[in-house]
Amino acid sequence: MVKWGIIGCGNVAESKGGPALYKAENSELVAVMRRDEQLAAEFAERHGAQRHYSTVEQILADEEINAVYIATPPHVHAEQTIAAAQAGKHVLCEKPMAMSVAQCREMIAACAANNVQLMLAYYRRFWPAAQKMKQLLADGAVGTPTMARAHCAYLWHPPEDGSVPWRIRREIAGGGFLWDIGAHRLDLLVQMMGDVESVGALVEAVHFDIEVDDASSLVMKFTSGAQGVGMFYWTIGASIDELEVAGPGGRLIATDFGAGDLLLTRDGETEQFHIPPPRPTHLPLVEHYVQCISSGQPNALPGEEGLKTTAIIEAAEASAKTGRFVALDSLR
Repeated sequence: MVKWGIIGCGNVAESKGGPALYKAENSELVAVMRRDEQLAAEFAERHGAQRHYSTVEQILADEEINAVYIATPPHVHAEQTIAAAQAGKHVLCEKPMAMSVAQCREMIAACAANNVQLMLAYYRRFWPAAQKMKQLLADGAVGTPTMARAHCAYLWHPPEDGSVPWRIRREIAGGGFLWDIGAHRLDLLVQMMGDVESVGALVEAVHFDIEVDDASSLVMKFTSGAQGVGMFYWTIGASIDELEVAGPGGRLIATDFGAGDLLLTRDGETEQFHIPPPRPTHLPLVEHYVQCISSGQPNALPGEEGLKTTAIIEAAEASAKTGRFVALDSLR
């Protein structure tokens, strides 16, 4: 039985990651932690956790817990993952993995040194639509892929009271839309296409008066030789969530990835698929991780995979500053 503690009981833990921990088989939510003890107690009551804490040190000292779900902002992911590893807990960490490639490497090293597993919560990899796309590509549905595109956008609305949410504070979130939402789609591109070799990008605020990006346009070269594009915008008055892979044999596109709508066009014909996402969103990911912890088998999204997305983002920001393509090897 995997017995969980949650570090950070905010919105993501409330509706996505948290419920998955007690809905998966052989998985139990034991305790939760939030700095506001009253809010932690209320979360524990809503989700059936036995105990609640107000400090990371307290929850990591709970001997019944053998795994933790870190659902805090990115600036503390590395620190909390390392502390959890040193306490002998397996770690499921929310995205993005950390604030830099260097921090990612520290997290990987700490988990390896303490013989615990580290998994990243890029849960969309486990959605039926992603699995179907991967299967179709493996079956040669588009031939050898030559291009891939991830396009995600909507219109962000600043708080009416003029407050500054943590998601647009660079020192806490790392960056803006690219870090927050783009990271998920970049991970999907890696899942479908393999590793990225180099990146050229524009990463900037073009509409809002904020210190982080609200618009990012990336051009990528994969190690396979294929080309890729990432388009991530908080500035569009329409919702867009597309993922496309194409090659000489045809075109496979998720016209609405969040809804699970896929189109496969080849030989002049189009086949449609509708494969809705699971609820809660993290359930297939947690089920996989619980099986891996229980069996001792490695998981499908270890720290090395999470690092790849952070490296793409770090390269994109470096490219935006220099106006040149940046090789990911230069970051490692």
